[in-house]
Amino acid sequence: VQHPLTCLDGEEDEEILWMMGEEEKKKGNSFLVNLEERTGGGIFTCHSLDRTLLKNTTVLVKHLDEQKRILEGSTRTGYMKCSTRNYQGEFHCSWNFTDKRVGTVMVVLIKAFDGRTLDIMCSVNRSGLGVACVDRQYCPYAEETDRITLTVYMRTNYLLEEYSQRFYLSDIVKPDKVSIKEVNSSTIEWSYPVSWNSPISYFPLSFQVKEIKGRERKNGCMWDSPRTKVRTTVYILSQWSVNAKVMVCVRAQDALCDSPWSDWTEYRSVPHSLVYCIQQNLSSRTPSRSMYLNY
Repeated sequence: VQHPLTCLDGEEDEEILWMMGEEEKKKGNSFLVNLEERTGGGIFTCHSLDRTLLKNTTVLVKHLDEQKRILEGSTRTGYMKCSTRNYQGEFHCSWNFTDKRVGTVMVVLIKAFDGRTLDIMCSVNRSGLGVACVDRQYCPYAEETDRITLTVYMRTNYLLEEYSQRFYLSDIVKPDKVSIKEVNSSTIEWSYPVSWNSPISYFPLSFQVKEIKGRERKNGCMWDSPRTKVRTTVYILSQWSVNAKVMVCVRAQDALCDSPWSDWTEYRSVPHSLVYCIQQNLSSRTPSRSMYLNY
């Protein structure tokens, strides 16, 4: 295709010279740039005949080939992964580059809106692998009526790629890890993440609990086997009885929507005899050393 460029507003002026780098392209106020797939972009400048710079224009070619995208993913699965830790109007989206990337990638434009407001501010992370956004007019107590549309434009040399994602915050909300504390030697208690919205009666969470016994504990909370039982509860604050040599894992999810679960929080019980040995060992040390360890 051909894309028109204009140097100065007004009628055609033959006293204008178009250049691409050091190469002279055409004389005249208007210039048609020939664009082909993946080629044709560049920096075009127009000058007066004495080579005084009048205008500088960068032309980017939009890349549409799904097989040669610079981000991992697909049209079906999406190219960006978005998440938020609560209903405060903040969210972040991240991506990964494929091995097809050549040269430096630059995010040149970010657009985010939800049909109600354009006051969604976004910035690129320092790593260049994501954006952080905040909707300053977001109300956590109102029902979401419109999806957020996030569009990111990326430039590699003179190629331009466009990536979009649409979602409700309720689709992507992932609570932080729950807090677990020991009530006594045989009971633990978990509570809501401090970053979660309040009141918790209006923002309830569901909890999943599983116990991992024996040698399987070394694999951590991600381990699943037919012997592992997972129980779900919606209690605001729950206590759980634990046995020696058992690891308890707890995670949370918004109770009112099918959004992602939080990461697992694990609790490993310590046999009472081992606790006693540790206490005895500490008490036998010098005062200064004991004070340091206790601190």
